[in-house]
Amino acid sequence: MGKRPQPVNRESVFAPEEIFFSTTDLKGIILSGNDVFVRISKYSKDELTGSPHNIIRHPDMPKIVFKLLWDYIQSGKTIVAYVKNMAKDGSFYWVLATVMPVVDESGKITEYMSIRIKPTSKYFSLIPELYAQMLEAEKEGGMEASYTVLMEALKSLGYRNYEDFMKDVLVEELKDKKTIFNRVISSLESSKSCILQSEIIMKKAKHLYSSIEGLFGKLSRFENLKNLFSQKAESVYKIADDIRLTALNSSVESLRLGSNGAVFSVISAEMRKNSEEESKIIKQMKVLIDRNTQEIKDVMYTLSLLKLEIFMFINFLNTIDKLEEGEKKADLKNFFLLLNSSEMFFRQLSSLISGSIESLKELDRKIKRLKLLIEELEAMYFRGLIEAGHMSGTNFAIIFTYVRELVTETKGSILTLEEPLGHILEDESILHNRVEVILRELIDLKKTVGKKVSQL
Repeated sequence: MGKRPQPVNRESVFAPEEIFFSTTDLKGIILSGNDVFVRISKYSKDELTGSPHNIIRHPDMPKIVFKLLWDYIQSGKTIVAYVKNMAKDGSFYWVLATVMPVVDESGKITEYMSIRIKPTSKYFSLIPELYAQMLEAEKEGGMEASYTVLMEALKSLGYRNYEDFMKDVLVEELKDKKTIFNRVISSLESSKSCILQSEIIMKKAKHLYSSIEGLFGKLSRFENLKNLFSQKAESVYKIADDIRLTALNSSVESLRLGSNGAVFSVISAEMRKNSEEESKIIKQMKVLIDRNTQEIKDVMYTLSLLKLEIFMFINFLNTIDKLEEGEKKADLKNFFLLLNSSEMFFRQLSSLISGSIESLKELDRKIKRLKLLIEELEAMYFRGLIEAGHMSGTNFAIIFTYVRELVTETKGSILTLEEPLGHILEDESILHNRVEVILRELIDLKKTVGKKVSQL
């Protein structure tokens, strides 16, 4: 290829609706690439084909990002990463790359496929500066130091690891492009230029995309609930400690009164018992909330991957006539294999949703029990307030006024969680039905594409 270009501070611009597609062999040698890849990289297709994919690597990229990429795909997993690339003239362009193994029917990795879109979400705004810090650390202490900077940054954002981060990134980037992608799909409705009289394939693929979009909308309730959990979790977890402390203060005050504080001693004991059960339930809720948060993340990520794959497939069908015969055959075969792996991957979605709903049902039972305990606490407040009215010179009026504040705050938190949780549980059968419909559509599309592949 000759001398590598020198980077220049000029962007190789492409639109948010454009999507890159390329495949490589197991060593990263480019086998194919779509017209967007060719145009934005400014290399000819002949220059790209047969070259290592790092022909477009920008020197601003930390090496650890590519190590993570290879670690993931060589172990059979998909990875999502922000990447700054360099075109032939030295200009740059940022992409969000989703790189996945292409697996044959025996489960063997045969190639790697990369789908790349323009990054536009809030996450991308963090990346240029973070990568600059990682690159600086890399110069000083190698990839290990660069990795440490990355992990510290993710930890400061509330992420345990890179995988959790990349799942949120893909979901957010696709949400950000929902209107644009839907407009692209609609604009292709009258297209008649598909290969092998495959208008029927286009129609099925677009219907599948629409079904996925519908399920995405339904599952957004899960994500809204996840956000509510994170907002309300700390206040709910604090409840039992506050009640226990209030019960302790009540006990101390009743002891100070001796025999005159007998009634308050009984109420204090009841409050302690109440707080102990609440504490137990809230700890169980915390486990359920943490588990469900991860389950919801996995559900949304799985669905986002399928949505991206089908959007790329529709774009591929729309431009396939521009390809040479050999490329058509190879790329259509790759998409068939991708649909095959998507089917296996998507089957997991049903069990993921089932697991998430079971966690939510258990959480719903815990919330209902917590609600009963709060109502019992409210009854104690009324009893305590009445008794405090009969006795002057004590702190019980202050103590039980605080109990009332706790009850009011807790009821509000519970109600905030209870209502959206109930809506999701009501939709359980609808969600399962939609998943089954999408799975049938995916299988049908795969069979149709498979027939076309066998005819080539």
